[in-house]
Amino acid sequence: MLATLPGAVRAQPVANLGGSLAEADLLYFAGKPREAFAALERHLEGHPRDYEALWRAARAGVVLGIAGEGIEGQNAWLDPAIVLGDRAVAERPQGLDGLYWRGAAAGRRAINAGPNYSAELAQRVYDDAHLILELDPSHGGAHNLLGRLNYEIMSLSSVERFFGRVLVRTQALKDSSWEVAENELRAAAEAWPEWVPFQFDLAQLYRKRGREDEARRVLLHVTEMVPLHPLDASLQDDARRHLEELGS
Repeated sequence: MLATLPGAVRAQPVANLGGSLAEADLLYFAGKPREAFAALERHLEGHPRDYEALWRAARAGVVLGIAGEGIEGQNAWLDPAIVLGDRAVAERPQGLDGLYWRGAAAGRRAINAGPNYSAELAQRVYDDAHLILELDPSHGGAHNLLGRLNYEIMSLSSVERFFGRVLVRTQALKDSSWEVAENELRAAAEAWPEWVPFQFDLAQLYRKRGREDEARRVLLHVTEMVPLHPLDASLQDDARRHLEELGS
């Protein structure tokens, strides 16, 4: 399973933000996403249509969902993150951060969903990612969303993919392939090389495809990167564990 904690569009400098949002960013990048989420919730009580707060709250929800214990614990954060993403997109339909974090929440939630809802969420990821790329073709987050989506679909058994394509008939399922997964994950890693999860996801694909030398190279790079987001350090620990398993 892939990392699913891509970074978002480059974080706006704290100095350019209002007090509540600056506080939330400081908490988030200090590795305290729960406290950041709480600060944003308080802000949104008085400013329910604040786009900048909405996508940041979705971002914190995705991080907390990934770190949650068990499916129920994860979904308890991911479901609100999707709603927050929906609200952000409603306020700014072409806002890259809102689209991205809604897609990130939907992609992670799809892993925990039944077949029909999973297919619906997968199509939302597909649609959001393609809209982002229409607006910004070099957007690393959108490339990562598509790469992870293809990776997860192709990791299903051939029987599961066949029935999914026949019964659900979404474009996301129809277009999936290992080639697309690799191309998109590589594009994400090249576009935003400082994001730990993007590099980690690419290494996971190489390992899944039996390309151990390439996986080792990227995993080693992951261990040497500067962590930025709350779960980056744990991904680096995972990278070290994978290197040990590969005999490195």
